[in-house]
Amino acid sequence: MARNPPEPPLEFRDFPGAGDPAALLPPRTREAAPFFDALRAGRLVLQACGACGRRRHPVAPVCPYCGGRTFAWRECSGDGTIHSWVRFRRSYLAEFEPLMPYDVLCVALAEGPRIFGRLADAGDAEPRIGMAVRAIVERFPGGECVAAFVPASVARGGGV
Repeated sequence: MARNPPEPPLEFRDFPGAGDPAALLPPRTREAAPFFDALRAGRLVLQACGACGRRRHPVAPVCPYCGGRTFAWRECSGDGTIHSWVRFRRSYLAEFEPLMPYDVLCVALAEGPRIFGRLADAGDAEPRIGMAVRAIVERFPGGECVAAFVPASVARGGGV
């Protein structure tokens, strides 16, 4: 049986702020390492419960839906919609000063979980609830990576 070719990796972009905000990331733990390792490879992976199959984020030892204690890491499309967002008009850290103002999104992924990330490029679009977005990987100068988002209309290859 022929396998489907793997999805192309997520688009990489360099962090446009000042300095390296990697020190602001949570400590890298053994449990969360697969998530961050996948981002470095251009992939978005989340835990999927071995009992009910639902995806979850953040990393947890027990499924919040069914209590299952087994899981596997499964790739996600990176497609989603804006659930909520906030605009920062004041910089609390020097690394983010060049980005002012900037938006942070809560995105409902197509696979179910919600994750947070910076709106990296809105083009001419103003963020709005329900707007289709696509995950990208934002790479900090030291090599650490985080998920960020762009409107599906400006994502590489078009929309959702």
